[in-house]
Amino acid sequence: MPAAGPEAARVAEVAADRLRTIAFVIAAALVIALVRAPLFDATRRVKETSDVYDLPPPDDVVLLSLGYRAALADLLWARILVSQGLHTQEKRRFENLTLLLDAINALDPMFRDPYLMADALITFQPGVTRADALKARAIMERGIAERPLDGELWLGTGEFVAFIAPASSYLADADEIARWRLDGARILAHAAELGGDKSYISWQALGGAGLLSKAGERDAAIRFLRRTLAVTDDPELKDKIQAQLNRLVGEKNEQAREDLSHRLDQGILRARESDLPFVARRRFMILGPPRDPAWCAGPAHTEEPACASSWSEWEVRMTEEGGATPQ
Repeated sequence: MPAAGPEAARVAEVAADRLRTIAFVIAAALVIALVRAPLFDATRRVKETSDVYDLPPPDDVVLLSLGYRAALADLLWARILVSQGLHTQEKRRFENLTLLLDAINALDPMFRDPYLMADALITFQPGVTRADALKARAIMERGIAERPLDGELWLGTGEFVAFIAPASSYLADADEIARWRLDGARILAHAAELGGDKSYISWQALGGAGLLSKAGERDAAIRFLRRTLAVTDDPELKDKIQAQLNRLVGEKNEQAREDLSHRLDQGILRARESDLPFVARRRFMILGPPRDPAWCAGPAHTEEPACASSWSEWEVRMTEEGGATPQ
């Protein structure tokens, strides 16, 4: 019987601890319930209205990357895509967007996606201004400077400068709009030259010829169309370009040039089939005309097209061999 007293005391103490714990939990739940409702109302009313840029200037970001420049650029690009979606959902400006794009461009100047999407990211948000359009153009022009052989970048830049920005409310001055359209048309002309076997680039860039023609740059429009005609293998695109050239130059005169162009194309085709038939036309043009060293040795055949050292020289000799060059 004496042992029953201490055991009963321990049981009573455990029961008391449980009651105190239950009472504490209930009190904590009541306090949380009392505090949570006002906090929920405050959180629902408060909206984030501005962004804080937490990175140093672009050159310092490069130093802070500790050599992991591409990796940090990828991380910042992912941050831009996520933040842009959140800002769009909240219907507010992404104030740090251009700062982050500058940091990415400094970290990895050859990173293609930020240049390709800069205009959409910058202009697809509330309160876009002329300064935003100028910044988008500057970023895209940096892209074509860093990647001068990327036809898609040239196409995107030309479309923004020639069509998207002038047609929006970003630009209000008529003279400035005209300058942008003309600059954009020239960028599109170069995009068409870079199109090559990617005929969709040349198709989309063709609008630049119309802008040049409307601006009084008839000769530039003709050069644009002729260069595009020379680099494309798309027969439907060739027909469309030829029709535009006929309207600009005059059908009779252009027919003579078309005949010459066809003869030159056939000459290039024959040269490619006999020399490197497995190489695409554009790459074959980079290699230059094939020459037979034995045939071209000495003065007997040096002036013939088959002994030309460059395509421009080959074209001149082919033209002289076939008659006068059309004007």
